[in-house]
Amino acid sequence: MKRILLLSLLLIVSLSNAQINLNITSTNVGTAPISSFFSYSYVQQIYPKQELNATAAGDITGLTFYVDPSATINDSSDWTVYVGHTAKTAFTSGTDWIPAAQLTQVFTGTVTKANNKVEVTFTTPFAYNNTDNLVIAARENSQSIDINNFDEAFRVYPHIPSSTLYYKGDRAVVDPATPPGGIRADYKSAVTISGLTPKPGPSCPFVNYPTNDTQFVSLLPNIRWLAVVGADSYKISLGTTPGGTDIINQQSVTGVNFTLLTALNRDTNYYLKVIAVSAGLESLGCADIAFKTIPPIPANDACSGALAASVFPYEYTQNDAVSATNNNGFITSCTDAMNDGTWFRFTGDGGQFKVGITMPVGSAYDPQMDIYSGTCSGLTCVKAVDAGGGGAAETYTFTTTAGTEYFINVGAYEETVDMPENVFTIKIIKL
Repeated sequence: MKRILLLSLLLIVSLSNAQINLNITSTNVGTAPISSFFSYSYVQQIYPKQELNATAAGDITGLTFYVDPSATINDSSDWTVYVGHTAKTAFTSGTDWIPAAQLTQVFTGTVTKANNKVEVTFTTPFAYNNTDNLVIAARENSQSIDINNFDEAFRVYPHIPSSTLYYKGDRAVVDPATPPGGIRADYKSAVTISGLTPKPGPSCPFVNYPTNDTQFVSLLPNIRWLAVVGADSYKISLGTTPGGTDIINQQSVTGVNFTLLTALNRDTNYYLKVIAVSAGLESLGCADIAFKTIPPIPANDACSGALAASVFPYEYTQNDAVSATNNNGFITSCTDAMNDGTWFRFTGDGGQFKVGITMPVGSAYDPQMDIYSGTCSGLTCVKAVDAGGGGAAETYTFTTTAGTEYFINVGAYEETVDMPENVFTIKIIKL
């Protein structure tokens, strides 16, 4: 009898621990898991595997959402809930919905608020694989709305930017197969996920910077991560090999950022690990963040080292522009002054030349291109070219003077603020 009683008690404890609580003490409200302030809504939320911090794969049997004590949901209680796996960690646009075919309907019916909670018990458990991220989607189907002090009723917490995508409106029930364009949010529902067992320690922090495989990281980077609920400190390790600690060995930090005091080496691969500590327990299984520092200073960093174009068309991609220095300060030969970026030169022949710069697809770099004649110690402005914005190409065509040497400086457009340069391609064509 004693053995049976002990086994029963162990089973009860096991079942009570088979739930993951995510920020259930949050006091913020938002449009998730549904909107109570509009007639109809459809919301998708992404909970990364790293945040769930589950010990293993398992069956999710239900979800509990948390309601502001002053809020009502009497007219926002007709729900359909879906769950699925996804590789996404965030939504890239208002139409970047996870397809309905990747979701499983786990509940449909009327929900109620009890003890400031809404508990959704799945009709059939959902088998979470503990490999992918988890998406939770909910559709609210009733036409009426609830008028609450804060418009929306449910508790949310800030997390990875754009990890929620929602639509709310008054026209019609949303079809998850063809949802309209929505709005991204930088928060998610405070939630209890029943059926999964959390690891004994806190979850691994999400590193905001540098992210994995980031290139051109500065030599004194400001390492930043998202706070982990319950963590009282963090430990940072940094090395030149995976799992290495030859640069920093589990240094304790109480905040959510850390700036190195000793410069890293240029053009070097590094491996960063940040773990959370809560009441003596540390995050388990945190992955390395690999990044590479900025390259050496470009050979054409100064006017005296300008790359010579002698065969046309001339084309050169400046992949190491981010390491350019401002040398002796800002170039003021043209009225529109500029940063001292990287330099190129060619000799005119009396004909027309076209000089252009372009950026890689998706780049937001906004360069200025100034063209001069004369010598490095006595530059005369020919033209300051800065017609476009971030990512836009710049071009200028002009008639040269035979035997005159021309210098081209490509740098950030800011006139008297030393801002970093970025990747660009210059092309010089003889017309």
